[in-house]
Amino acid sequence: MKLHESALVLALASLAFAGGINTNTNQSVLFQRSVARDASTDVDAPYANPAGTAFMEDGFHISLNNQTFWQSRSVTVDNSPIFADDTEFEGEAFVPSLPSLLATWHHGNLAVSGHFGVIGGGGKVNFDDGIPSFHALMFSALKQIEDGLTEKGLKTTKSAVDISLDASSYIFGATLGAAYKFNNIFSVYLGARFNYAMNTYDGSIENLKLNTTVPGVNPDGKMKDASELADTFEDLAAAAKKAGKTEEAVQYATLAGTFETLDDKASMELDVEQTGWGITPILGLGFQYKKFTVGAKLEYNTSIEMENDTKKNGTPLSQFDDGEKDNNDIPTLVTLGLTYAPMDYFRISLGYHHWFDSKADYSGDLEDYIDDTNEMLFGVEYDFLKRFTAGAGMQVTRYGITDDYISDMTINLSSVSFGFGLGCWATDWMRVNLSYFHTLYEDYDEKVEYGVNTYNRESRGFGVGLDFKI
Repeated sequence: MKLHESALVLALASLAFAGGINTNTNQSVLFQRSVARDASTDVDAPYANPAGTAFMEDGFHISLNNQTFWQSRSVTVDNSPIFADDTEFEGEAFVPSLPSLLATWHHGNLAVSGHFGVIGGGGKVNFDDGIPSFHALMFSALKQIEDGLTEKGLKTTKSAVDISLDASSYIFGATLGAAYKFNNIFSVYLGARFNYAMNTYDGSIENLKLNTTVPGVNPDGKMKDASELADTFEDLAAAAKKAGKTEEAVQYATLAGTFETLDDKASMELDVEQTGWGITPILGLGFQYKKFTVGAKLEYNTSIEMENDTKKNGTPLSQFDDGEKDNNDIPTLVTLGLTYAPMDYFRISLGYHHWFDSKADYSGDLEDYIDDTNEMLFGVEYDFLKRFTAGAGMQVTRYGITDDYISDMTINLSSVSFGFGLGCWATDWMRVNLSYFHTLYEDYDEKVEYGVNTYNRESRGFGVGLDFKI
């Protein structure tokens, strides 16, 4: 197995919905609606284009957003001596609420803005049947159990365990900053974001099952729980002892102890919570002239050290021991955006994102196995009937991953995303926004020790938001 496959901090925790390996850029319903928001001067500017807040109208601007997502990730195994062809392991994630709040106070040439949202992660993945690498790791251990019982005269040719794994990840971010406009054309922004990260891992390997053939107990060699066999032999030992058959009682008691020991040996539990924090310096530049608006943003690399609070670690993985520390950086991000309005009611936007993943410090030194991430974004908006705005957009995400990075725990796949939606000013001071966002991922094949893994993901979500002008 690859060494970094035991590094789960970034692995199952990478639940990003739109953006880089460890970050979310979908911080508003307006993003879902038209995608390319990097030159925005609307209510989502505090995150998307903070220097753009300097070009907003005087007053308070508030945006409340909630996004709901359904995600799945799957691993299909082929050409394996352990698994049948097309054996699929699937993980499901449902995120009922991914909230965000954006607010701006603008007066004259000055704007003070803030943002709160889930900057990274944002949900929980459930692998009810575990993942193939865990089963592969157990394969040799189960084979030893089978051979050991057979050598004792207890013919055993099949064994199995129940494996489950749940993982969740959240990076909450709170941003505060100010922008200033010069000559009604240029603007600058300086701010910072406080990030609080929390990961949880809850896994188990339990319920050892064996097809041990035992005359009078399991003569047909059916699959039975090891604990059930242990209880059966304990009852037989008690009955033999009561009947005065001391030798039989000892034999049955020994067998009961054997199956009980095997059941304990094949069981593992993991219950870990990891927390850490870091501060992100943010710099923004803006430009607006006639029909053109340009935005640029730099979020500097955020060092986050995660520390374990371990309640149970029955695994051989020492990185889950209580008090152990590891890194989970948020990499440097550069965004560029351009919006062109050929007509007052029609806007075309382009965007570009670059994450310096190879310069970050990830768990298990995963940065050694990836290049930087790049995104291209395109969006359009159209105002009609005075109070309505329709929008649509596309995002192309390209991760620089390699075979040495990807695994059944790090399923980050290049993708194309589509979003569209509608906004309506219900009153002069309140707008309602609705949106839908769908991501199509590229399959990725990887040759592993136990066969060939094919990785796949699916993601779809919708958003509801309220914007206010005061």
